[in-house]
Amino acid sequence: MADIFDYLAWRGDLSWKQSGFNEVDGMILAQLAYVPFEYFTPPLPEGFSSVKELAANALSDERLKTEKRWKQEDDRLLAALADSRRFGGIGVGFAGNRLDEEMQTQFFAVTLKLCDDLFYIAFRGTDSTLVGWKEDLNMSYLCPIPGQKMAVEYVRQIAPVINGRILLGGHSKGGNLAVYAASFCGEEIQDRIGDVYNYDGPGFFDNVLQTDGYRRICSRIHTYVPQFSIVGMLFRREESYGIVHSTETGILQHNLYSWDILGKTFVLRESVTGGSRFVDSTIKDWSMNMTPEQFKSFSDAVYTVLAETNAHTLRELKENWFESAKSIVHSMNGMDNETRAAVTEVLHLFVRSAEKEAKGRNR
Repeated sequence: MADIFDYLAWRGDLSWKQSGFNEVDGMILAQLAYVPFEYFTPPLPEGFSSVKELAANALSDERLKTEKRWKQEDDRLLAALADSRRFGGIGVGFAGNRLDEEMQTQFFAVTLKLCDDLFYIAFRGTDSTLVGWKEDLNMSYLCPIPGQKMAVEYVRQIAPVINGRILLGGHSKGGNLAVYAASFCGEEIQDRIGDVYNYDGPGFFDNVLQTDGYRRICSRIHTYVPQFSIVGMLFRREESYGIVHSTETGILQHNLYSWDILGKTFVLRESVTGGSRFVDSTIKDWSMNMTPEQFKSFSDAVYTVLAETNAHTLRELKENWFESAKSIVHSMNGMDNETRAAVTEVLHLFVRSAEKEAKGRNR
């Protein structure tokens, strides 16, 4: 089975003119958005620095390796991109970064200059911060969330300062932001958008799908989900989507490094797994029986419980699990009757939906 790094080894020597942009390129650039550029020294410029230059600085910066958002795969990906003729010369710049606990939003976008007349705006998906996960929960009852508004504003600010065709993309929540920004950036900018790439990102409520902006861009949206998809199956979408074979199992298939590649395309399957359909149907049935107020009460309660641990990232939560568990239990015991009742009702709704779906599958 081939992955991102095999693709870079096979096709990394081909220029953009020799081989045009494809969905695997889009996935790699969506993954690149997870690299914590905001902690680089010097920071990303208003103009562009090449991937090769950034990789050389980052890979020699021992301080950066202690950053909690830096992952082992970042080292390997940056090194492979820097050694690639295709990706090493890509310009990276105009980083937009916002982490705001009060607004409950985690947003990061970066503009990539592939060549003189082709640009890719990459939106980062949910990172390991608890704020980022709370923003995902907010999607269940609020549209637009602050991150979606920021994505639109980012595209509107960047488009006038770059000349050429624009591509947008992202993984997970980043894919959702890419589609939303393309839908609401305005007709003038939409006319410059070539394609939009959504890698296992959630869909939208009907109030987005029915807008003129979404309809204008829909035919240019390319969505891919793994065989077992939870995030990418949330909410609705009008565009078709490809189902990618993954070398992982279950929810771990959300990891782009596990997606199987053949040449310059993905290895596709005919349908998602039964487990994915079960989760999708359960969540959709669950959500149809919940009011926006119940969604909000539930997501607020979950975040409040996690915030009581004083952890800021999932890693901190895991590293201090014993203390975190004590804080979670204490927080749940301290819920007022109204909040506890709301959370209990939501959980009961979910169980009933799961039981209903399970009965339907067993008939």
